[in-house]
Amino acid sequence: MSSKTVKIAILSTLLSVASSAVLADAATRVEDVIWANDTIYSTILTDTSFISPPEHSTDTLYNFGMSGLGGQRPVSDSAPGDSDYNGGRWSVKIVAFTAQGKAVHDPDGDGNVNFELTNADAVLHHEALGHVTIMDTTVYFECPLLR
Repeated sequence: MSSKTVKIAILSTLLSVASSAVLADAATRVEDVIWANDTIYSTILTDTSFISPPEHSTDTLYNFGMSGLGGQRPVSDSAPGDSDYNGGRWSVKIVAFTAQGKAVHDPDGDGNVNFELTNADAVLHHEALGHVTIMDTTVYFECPLLR
């Protein structure tokens, strides 16, 4: 999967969560779109992306845009106020629900999660349970978390 395809999927996910947001030449604020530390954050969509950032200069953004289920917003491993927060500079990981994960997270079979994962520890816990798989990408971009 190309990094351009992944970036399009990520932006599509952010936009689908905030269908009222309209991209223009300026940055666009999107409300309640990214989970971090059990808190939902808004962001500013920008067209800023970069290649091969220095080590430890990005945070992980778990993206569920191609997960196989709807309703799960992206999850960050860091947020404003954390000593290791990098200001919304993201290294993206794609998360997909396994068959077992779909049975647990979508027991009614409507195609949407019945509960959201709201912090990075929960994402990693559900990976250990076999509910999700996590794939690295080479997609890096910037959009800050805002309250």
